[in-house]
Amino acid sequence: MEWPKLKNIIIIILACVNAFLLVLVLHRQQESQRYSESAREDAITVLWNTCRIGLDQALLPEDMALPPMTVERDQALEQRQAAALLGTLTGTPSDSMRYEGTKGTAQFYINGSFSAAFAEGAYPVEETTPEAFALALLETLEVEGEVVRAETDDWPRRAEVVLRQGWAGSPIFDCTATLIFQDGALREIQRDVSRRLVGAPRAADGPDCLDMVTLLLRFADYVKQNSRVCSQITGFTAGYVLDAQSEPAQLVPTWYVTTDNGAYYWNAVTGEIYPEQADG
Repeated sequence: MEWPKLKNIIIIILACVNAFLLVLVLHRQQESQRYSESAREDAITVLWNTCRIGLDQALLPEDMALPPMTVERDQALEQRQAAALLGTLTGTPSDSMRYEGTKGTAQFYINGSFSAAFAEGAYPVEETTPEAFALALLETLEVEGEVVRAETDDWPRRAEVVLRQGWAGSPIFDCTATLIFQDGALREIQRDVSRRLVGAPRAADGPDCLDMVTLLLRFADYVKQNSRVCSQITGFTAGYVLDAQSEPAQLVPTWYVTTDNGAYYWNAVTGEIYPEQADG
């Protein structure tokens, strides 16, 4: 047989083999998708049958896509943030925890907690709202964030704005700051309830996140063991929780899950579930 004809036959055979392999891969993907959908439906059924908790399958998100991150303290960032809050720094001790400036004082801790007290008239709020002012202040701190709560009924005598920090578009649920406004001006960032990232997150090696089927079954078991009462899961938000106890600190992928009777955090790595603590 002439080589050109043989070459064409070989090309046709290889094309047929590739087509067969493509069909096989697509078939396996479809089978895997059907199995995954069936498992999710079964988990929703178990949740209803064992706990009488309803969940619309359309609300159930795909598995967690956020990667674990580590966060190491960045003292240069800390000093920039202190200067942004306080103006010209007049006192920076060696431990870099307490700062003094022309606009007030601030304290920063290695676990991310921070607070500030501002001099009278240092931050007047003019021609804007406390919420907009708070977000603009976050920008000067090189921080991504959003307003999660605002109490402004008594403004301008008093107002309280709670901001939540984010990273790359995802919320960090326990990195919040409470800003107190009095007599038309920002007066303090409240201590004990304000927390920030101490540096820029970096990707970390770690175990894979648990799939939603496993987490749903964990939640069913949690509800039974703790006698938690709810009848409907109403939403899922993917984000992070800061674990400052580890060295370096970790950003842990976490689901914030709302129900008709409270909200819960689902640790997507360990499967730990705990309720959101009510304010106050």
